Amino acid sequence: MHYIRCMSNCRHRLNEKDAFLRLENGLRGQGARITAPRRSILKAALEQKSPFSADTLKPHAKSDLATIYRTLTLFEELGLLNRIDVGGDSAIYEIAAKDQDHHHHYFVCRQCHFREPMEICSFTAEELSLKKRGFSELRHRVEFSGLCPKCTTSTSKAAK
Repeated sequence: MHYIRCMSNCRHRLNEKDAFLRLENGLRGQGARITAPRRSILKAALEQKSPFSADTLKPHAKSDLATIYRTLTLFEELGLLNRIDVGGDSAIYEIAAKDQDHHHHYFVCRQCHFREPMEICSFTAEELSLKKRGFSELRHRVEFSGLCPKCTTSTSKAAK
């Protein structure tokens, strides 16, 4: 599957050096510092080869779950991670790209939360229009949801 290859070998993906530099610069701008838990959580996130949840990081991050959630939110704000909503209050994360232009869109199954990456992004014209009107630091997220083929089949069988 393209997504796994892209996540583990993607030339656009932040490497450890760039990620820690972005973290350091972002925290400095907020008057904060890199703490041992933040360092541990970022290192655990960078080791993931596919999208991950806070629960996935817990065994590797040497922090309690509340700290991991707060830190993931901070990392998203600093542009280190992209958040992917998977229904309800659940979310998973992926390492951001170096230039923020390379990203993934997803189909998410509403029943089993299966995620399928989509190789489309047709918002270039809209973003260019917004930039011409003075908007900056633009980002977008697109998510399609429905039932995956497996859940569609099981739902159809259950209805009979």
